[in-house]
Amino acid sequence: MKSYFSIIVFIVLAASSVVAGTGSYIDTQRRIASDLNRALVRALAEKGQDWVNADTIRVCKQLQTQSSGVVMMVIRDDCFAESLLMPELRGRSYVTFAVVPNGRAQGFMPENVAGVSGDTVIMKPEAARKAGVSIALRGNADCSFATVFGLSDLRLSVALMVAAVLWGVFSLSQMRRRVVAGMSVAGCNQLGGLRFDPSLNAFYNSVDEEVRFTPMQFQLMRMFFNAEGHKLSKSKICESLWPGKDDASETLYTLVRRLKRVVEQNSSLKIEAERGRAYKLTVNGRRPDKPLSGKCQ
Repeated sequence: MKSYFSIIVFIVLAASSVVAGTGSYIDTQRRIASDLNRALVRALAEKGQDWVNADTIRVCKQLQTQSSGVVMMVIRDDCFAESLLMPELRGRSYVTFAVVPNGRAQGFMPENVAGVSGDTVIMKPEAARKAGVSIALRGNADCSFATVFGLSDLRLSVALMVAAVLWGVFSLSQMRRRVVAGMSVAGCNQLGGLRFDPSLNAFYNSVDEEVRFTPMQFQLMRMFFNAEGHKLSKSKICESLWPGKDDASETLYTLVRRLKRVVEQNSSLKIEAERGRAYKLTVNGRRPDKPLSGKCQ
């Protein structure tokens, strides 16, 4: 498995988790705003006429004149709070209202109110009609980022993030195994310009070209590389490659003869017979005093 593929999969899973979490957060904000709108309409139908009277309108207009800006008043009402379907909002909810000129509600209710706000509702109670103004009302919930995040459905986001973490752990373990295998190849599985790659289960020459062995030749080369001193007795080779065959001497001779050509064409190794009873790998015909498997030659 290529490293870049693992990285791409991890990034896709992590990014998908973030996108899913963001989408859930935005959807929760919309649900809160919708709940505030519903509760405000219900509360206005029941007791909206009682919220604003002539004295309140007069005070608001005076404050607006003095401040040269919008003056919003806050109403905390049990009817509005109890009309909310999301119980988590009831202790955080309130209604803001402002006195605005008729037909000019837009711009009189600021959009940067902390928390989540619903839509602006315009009404004209009797006191407002007499004063020639309108009343702009809006439901609000004092919800921090953490509150909205906690109300969001994050199951998909969490599942994707867990998958990303698990994939990352798996990929790192695979990369570590390849590194360890690479260290093993560099330290023990290289001999005379021929190296064995355990992760690919293949032999390579000094220019990193794969050496093509027949299955039987490949098996014998693995035996040579793993053997102490890279020496194998004829009897051990025959028992491993042709178990149960009475006399495999001729077959072994043919196998070794053909294997020699491939080995000598792709490395500085030679396969030499030793006293007619064993075969041994040597480097340029040199017989080492100690096994070569512990150190690359």
